[in-house]
Amino acid sequence: MVDVAPFPDFYRAANQGRPPLPWQARLARTVVTSGWPAEIGVPTGLGKTACIDIAVWALAHSASSDRERAPTRIWYVVNRRLLVDAGWQHGRHLAALLADPGPLSSPDRDAVGSVAAALTGLQAFGTEAGPLHVARLRGGADLGSRSPDPSQPCLVLATVPMFASRWMFRGYGSSTSMRPVDAAHAGIDSIVLLDEAHLARPLLQLAERARECDTGDPTVVLSGARCRPVVVALTATGEAGESRFDLDDEDRAHPVVAQRLQAAKRGHLVETSAKKLPEVLAGHALSLADGPSQACVVFANSPTTARHTRDQLEAARAKTAADVEVVLVTGRVRDREGDRLRAHLLDARTGVAAGRERVAERPLIVVATQTLEVGADVDFDHLVTETAGVRSLVQRLGRVNRLGNRRQAECVVCHPTDRTTWPVYGAEPAQVWTTWQAAAALGDASELDLSPGNVSALLGSPQDAPQRVGELLPAHLWEWAKTTTPPVGEAPVELFFDGFEAGGDVSLVWRVHRPLDGVRLVPAVVAGEAVEVPVSEARAALAGEDVRRLAADRASLETVAVGALRPGDVVVLAPQEGLYDEHGWNPSASDPVLDVSPLRSGILLLTEAALENLAPGVVAGAGASLRALIEPPVDETDDAGALHELLAALRSSNLHPWLNQAEWQAFLDGLGTVVARPIDDVPFVAPQQSNRRWTSVPVRADAFEELSFTASSHALDDHLGAVGEAAARIAVHLGLAAPLVEAVRLAGEWHDLGKRDPRFQRWLDPDAEAEVLLAKSRLAPNQSERARVAAGWPPGGRHELLSTRLASAWLQAAAVDCDVDLVLHLVASHHGFGRPFVRVVDDPAPTRVDADIDGRHVAVSGDLGVPDWDQPQRFRRGCERYGTWGLALLEAVLRQADHAASHVAGVA
Repeated sequence: MVDVAPFPDFYRAANQGRPPLPWQARLARTVVTSGWPAEIGVPTGLGKTACIDIAVWALAHSASSDRERAPTRIWYVVNRRLLVDAGWQHGRHLAALLADPGPLSSPDRDAVGSVAAALTGLQAFGTEAGPLHVARLRGGADLGSRSPDPSQPCLVLATVPMFASRWMFRGYGSSTSMRPVDAAHAGIDSIVLLDEAHLARPLLQLAERARECDTGDPTVVLSGARCRPVVVALTATGEAGESRFDLDDEDRAHPVVAQRLQAAKRGHLVETSAKKLPEVLAGHALSLADGPSQACVVFANSPTTARHTRDQLEAARAKTAADVEVVLVTGRVRDREGDRLRAHLLDARTGVAAGRERVAERPLIVVATQTLEVGADVDFDHLVTETAGVRSLVQRLGRVNRLGNRRQAECVVCHPTDRTTWPVYGAEPAQVWTTWQAAAALGDASELDLSPGNVSALLGSPQDAPQRVGELLPAHLWEWAKTTTPPVGEAPVELFFDGFEAGGDVSLVWRVHRPLDGVRLVPAVVAGEAVEVPVSEARAALAGEDVRRLAADRASLETVAVGALRPGDVVVLAPQEGLYDEHGWNPSASDPVLDVSPLRSGILLLTEAALENLAPGVVAGAGASLRALIEPPVDETDDAGALHELLAALRSSNLHPWLNQAEWQAFLDGLGTVVARPIDDVPFVAPQQSNRRWTSVPVRADAFEELSFTASSHALDDHLGAVGEAAARIAVHLGLAAPLVEAVRLAGEWHDLGKRDPRFQRWLDPDAEAEVLLAKSRLAPNQSERARVAAGWPPGGRHELLSTRLASAWLQAAAVDCDVDLVLHLVASHHGFGRPFVRVVDDPAPTRVDADIDGRHVAVSGDLGVPDWDQPQRFRRGCERYGTWGLALLEAVLRQADHAASHVAGVA
């Protein structure tokens, strides 16, 4: 058992020598002695992100003590995307330190090393990245972010829709087959730190309703706090109560806390009209940002107002020749543009990171929407904002003089008097305005004290009404759990966490090449090329058009009417459709959008349109070499010469205006030298092996060397044995009871028995070269399809149907020390089907399938057209016995053990 260092030592080591504030150390003690409080009510600017450090340390501490183990997965959930990215950066920093604490000084290295050792002891395999897996989920296009080992400590930064949709078996960005695994990662053995919970109050209600609607008992799988999500509300504007963790007298007496609570912020009230609002916001910002080092933030309540305000600032700058930098920040940007924006804002010298000493040649004005309200550790000299709700105003004021180290900050609040209601806020801004006017009349009418210690009393209690959401019923949950065949007309999950007013988001990506429906999209869509926008806005911008979206397999496209778009969909647009500029989503933009998929994947498509999007005009000078690459070569040397000529032309070409030379040259340097020619799509050049952008983090291959079986083997018996051992090992590290460990072990040893079908073996080994039965094939995708046809295996046939049939036949005359129904369900569902049916297909020439299991021979029909009518009942009984999410976790143990073993075998 590892002796984990005290929390203050770990925190200091992980945060560049800064000691924790009193409340942070006190919360860490509370968590390990009595668990997490229901609500943490710490004012903004006092480091609530430290809850990530506390959760990681508490998990390690639980592994090194006799107390109940803490949940394995830590979700940091927020309703603003910028915070997800900021928290992700901190999470990556923690993960890097835990993976290699060597560069730290001796005491700090020991503290971090003790936490790393404890976390490592919890995982069965883990990943090459170290003991803490860190991922972020921001939109419907985020692929490959789940931890490959369910027992590995994991930190996931996510928006509310990404977490909640996964929890309810309808994960945005999850393929249909992986929805149960993603539901398990969210809905059991997890703690959910819900930052600024006032923005997501329905999620708090959903936690209790989910508990009531789950007909099973997940404590049979995991006990205590691990059997269901532990949801903790982090909010500076919550309600006082017995379960709320607040600052105490020791905190308020601390010099750092006191300085931040008393940070001087002088407020001024300005009346205007809705029409003039952007002009007034811009005017006050220009008057406040009057020096080279000055930085002013302008908050607008909508992206439209923010863009109009930016336009006013740009017009005023052009008219007066004012030397001021203007930046627009909304949440509707792709990673590429967003990363550059964040890097600029957080630059140590010219940005606005908290604690910086800004040194710049000209003032900075940042126009932002609500995306900058929450959790962004930025600190401006001045603020201009339109009126908003109480909670939003508290957050906005937290972005100015954040650390209290300036003598004064000017805050101008502009109110359009001709408005009575606002989207999102209702009538609350008008009520706030009346309250502030009354307060100003009692004192100096020209200013208000808006310091953190005074603003809550000045604003009064929030008057916002909670969102209207659907009432979750057991029938809803049962329908969603049927992930194999989602019922027609099922209730949309977003109604239960977004409410009736919110419509949810879709992800938009721009691709030059969009293959025919059903053909795999190359390269695969990743989150970094997507922007999330409300469904309603996407439908309005694309009105009257059919659109292309990712199909359920998350790999190919399908054409649908725009009215069929649903939250979580990934829409693939052509660059010529516009709707996006360098500042983000813009429905009025018409210029071609840069297709960033080559830069994200390292893959260069060999079509004229693809090259012209990246480098306009290059085809005119490289047409001959391009045509030579498109046509099949006589020999490989032809490809090499033509590719060399094309790359030379690309290196010297003009670039899309959003590209820069450094990233373009890095992309070209990373390309391989082989042209791939799919039989049903366009040719492309893949990156060099060392430059491939993997969509998932690989498991630690060396951990599989400890197994009795050779996981790297393609032999069927080796694969079955390796998966059985791997699944059992994961189950043991999760702390599952012995009968459950035995169930997943048996299911692992039997899950691919159906591959013994002679037709399946001919498919894997067309030339009959193997001396043993195979589990995997090394055939290329186009070769594999030809081999399947030649072998006589029906298209869409499911080998797990035969695996279940063989296992069931053996179990009829044998006794095992575990739940037989569970074993058979796990075998039937190990590819994500069987919830409740495993698909059947026409099988004109079925064979007999034989297997020797533990010394006894069994034989069954290989007819893939005969349904397993017992499977729906097994599925139902499993949910009723282990809980809806408990059963999903047991499936995840087997399935991810299978994935990990396949990865080690080189066929993931």
